[in-house]
Amino acid sequence: MTYHLLKLIHILSATLMIGTGLGSAFYLYLTYKKSPFSTVKDVLNFVIIADLIFTTPSVIIQLITGIMLSQIMGLTYTKWFWVVLAVSFLVVVLWIRAAFIQVKLKKLIENQHELPPKFHQLMKAWFYLGIPSFLGAMYLYYLMVYKAFL
Repeated sequence: MTYHLLKLIHILSATLMIGTGLGSAFYLYLTYKKSPFSTVKDVLNFVIIADLIFTTPSVIIQLITGIMLSQIMGLTYTKWFWVVLAVSFLVVVLWIRAAFIQVKLKKLIENQHELPPKFHQLMKAWFYLGIPSFLGAMYLYYLMVYKAFL
């Protein structure tokens, strides 16, 4: 695979990952705050599907293409490479935790007609996991463009 094609795939998957992640989080949070129960239930289901179809594959593609690009550019095992891997690991762990919370939220309201108190606690945790996850992803964009630490 050529460098430019690999770079294009990497950039497109990064865009898809951030766009889907931020868009889904935005719609779920606003729906939770402003909409009736049935709408919250529907949007939560759609967010889980979007994470499965779009976010998960793009996270995997990011890791694979990022390592391949690092090898092509001779950046593997540099300080920059290890910082990118560490931040990526942190972002993925936060994202996986948030994804599991989404599934818990779905199960919690499956047979309900209103949001139980536990739902609000989990939504708060989900929201606060998203902040460092998003900031970490933005930092990865910075590292990808500027190659800091080289």
